Amino acid sequence: MKSDMWFVFAVTAGFLGFLMGYGVPPMAEVGLDAVGGHGAVSAEHSAEDDAAAKQFEELKSMME
Repeated sequence: MKSDMWFVFAVTAGFLGFLMGYGVPPMAEVGLDAVGGHGAVSAEHSAEDDAAAKQFEELKSMME
């Protein structure tokens, strides 16, 4: 009887751990490994970032 309860706990913990793996982003995506774990964002910019910023500024000026 007690071994059945531990089996249920083990399966539940395994399933929750599996789901948490999908719920928490990798360290590289959130920038934790970029500056030694302080959560700072990387200073790299791409042309897509610049184009998106320009489009945002144009939309912002249209709303004013």
